[in-house]
Amino acid sequence: MTASNDRLDRIEALVEKTTQAVDKNAQAIDRLTDDISRFNERLDTYEQGMRWVVQLAFALLISATVALIVNATAFLVKLLLPA
Repeated sequence: MTASNDRLDRIEALVEKTTQAVDKNAQAIDRLTDDISRFNERLDTYEQGMRWVVQLAFALLISATVALIVNATAFLVKLLLPA
């Protein structure tokens, strides 16, 4: 009987170690999940900021182009029409 008791004790110890390892892994997975959530939030913020920068750049290009066209038109009108 002592051999089977020793074997049972070893099995119980292995089960306890396995349970502790599973709990430790579950905690690590929870931390990783939180880290991934924070990373995704930061990435979304970065993407939105980049979209705003691109929109601003295009708006500036368009306004500069319109200003050039208006100035060129005014110059041509002054040049072609006698005062």
